[in-house]
Amino acid sequence: MEDLRDGGSVPFEGEAAHERSIPPDDPGHLATAGDDADGSGPDPEPTPAAPVLPEHLRPVHEASVEESRRLAARFTALAPSYRDPERAQPDEDAAEAELLSVALALRCTRTVADRVLHDAHVAVHQLPRTLLRLECGEFPAAWFDRILRRIRHLTPFQMEQVDAAAAHWPTTLTTEQFHLRLSRLLSRLESQQETPAHLTPEGRRRVELLPTRDDGIGCLRVVGPAPEILTLARRLDDAARAVQAAQRRAFEAGERPPVDPRGTVAATGMTASLALIQYDLLGGAAFDTDGVHVPQPRFRLNVTVPVLTLLGGSQEPGMLEGTVPIPAAMARELAGQSETWHRVLTDPCTGAFLPLPAERYAPTRAMLEHLRLRNTTCALPGCTRSTSWASEADHIEEYDHGDPEHGGLTEIENLHLLCWQHHRAKTTGLLDPTRLPSTPGLPGRTAWSIDERVHVIVRDNEDLASPHMTRELMDSWTRYQARIEARRRALERRKNPPLPPY
Repeated sequence: MEDLRDGGSVPFEGEAAHERSIPPDDPGHLATAGDDADGSGPDPEPTPAAPVLPEHLRPVHEASVEESRRLAARFTALAPSYRDPERAQPDEDAAEAELLSVALALRCTRTVADRVLHDAHVAVHQLPRTLLRLECGEFPAAWFDRILRRIRHLTPFQMEQVDAAAAHWPTTLTTEQFHLRLSRLLSRLESQQETPAHLTPEGRRRVELLPTRDDGIGCLRVVGPAPEILTLARRLDDAARAVQAAQRRAFEAGERPPVDPRGTVAATGMTASLALIQYDLLGGAAFDTDGVHVPQPRFRLNVTVPVLTLLGGSQEPGMLEGTVPIPAAMARELAGQSETWHRVLTDPCTGAFLPLPAERYAPTRAMLEHLRLRNTTCALPGCTRSTSWASEADHIEEYDHGDPEHGGLTEIENLHLLCWQHHRAKTTGLLDPTRLPSTPGLPGRTAWSIDERVHVIVRDNEDLASPHMTRELMDSWTRYQARIEARRRALERRKNPPLPPY
């Protein structure tokens, strides 16, 4: 039996030691083998760990147990690959190579692999007792995953305290009871020491773009201290109500209503909703940069729309920035509002982006746009950094400044966009891409070698709409020809009716 009231581990001898009375509100009390970690007292009599299930659900429970064991095995295998960024003089290149290798092994992005490696490190070194229960299959994988997500901001010592408590929680708890215990335990730990500056409400001020959904809906989230957010929301609400009242007065006076960027208020004769007015106020707000010059965007905002979708002959969705599908109606509306169109040539059967001609050392703006359409993120597999902001054009086969004729050409086949970190890693030799011979009209391929240990071949992105459009056109043409042939045969039968049977 262990007493963890002071966060340490002190062995007890004999049976008389395990029933010490501790007030439930004692901030130093975490858990004992017989105590509830949220301070509510001893656990009830133990019940069987496995629920009594009907025959057809027993394999489901067995699979859940196996899932826990597999998760523990994965964490144990991945923990040695973690590189602590806070250690003295870390080898950044070696750490990056290992991270990219893990991403390929897990078949995930670099960002996800980084989070998984950190979780594996915490699981093995900060939660060893709870990990042992996970390895035995008695601790649900979802519970362990929730613990990892909730303790990422804690210190190593606090994580060890969570491990000491969670290692004794019975698996007969309901999920709701588990969540309550964990929340109360974390609240108690967080109240015992000063919150780091970056985790305070003031330190968490940020505006972030959430992952875009597949239905063309985006979300921008503003996070900050509650008083500031409430004040901002109230200012926005007051402004929207004032605009809405002004729209009503404009209708009464027969004037044009204010804040009507789409013209729908004037067309319908109805005031806009408060939510829509707030949205329009935010979208049209001017940023006060206090005299700081803001340079023009490096790239335009690209909306790729198949020509048949523009003509209304197809419902094939458009693509925003090459990654976000948008409904066909929205794509047509955006195209109708645009004053500048750019033609993007793709192979009609494969969707491969057709190459542009070679140029001098610096790629042209058109070539950069072409590369960004082909790869909207860093070309290195596993990296999700957008090429719209901090990307750098890189020659796959190095450009020879002394003898350009014998070096890598500045052509689409020899160019890709890399984030600054992986461009530097390629320059230092950690990454070695090789462009493989390609068949005209088919997407190209690049072979990547990471630290001469991991090798993978990556195929270029292609326009997914073109092959689909081609199939639709071919099917339409086939149906058209069949109708023409049917009409010809019908006309032939009318001109030359068959002889009567007598």
